[in-house]
Amino acid sequence: MTFRYLAVVLLLTAIGAGLLGMRQQQLNDKHAIAEHHAAMKRDREQIKDLQVRIAKRTTREALLEAIDRRRLDLEPITRQPAGTAPGNADEPTDG
Repeated sequence: MTFRYLAVVLLLTAIGAGLLGMRQQQLNDKHAIAEHHAAMKRDREQIKDLQVRIAKRTTREALLEAIDRRRLDLEPITRQPAGTAPGNADEPTDG
């Protein structure tokens, strides 16, 4: 009978240790996920900052000047709205 009690205690101890190990691994995984999420958030904020800086430095005139300087022959990739002149997409014509 004592052997049975000892076996049950050892078995429960082993199960408890296994569960504690699994819980620790779960905590480690959640910590790693949180670190990756924080890194992704920092990267997204950096990308947004760069996009804003590019948008501030890039004007239509600067782009057209760069295209002319490089003598590029580019085709528009968007359709012009109805009622706009080909060289003046920003200002709709009267009509």
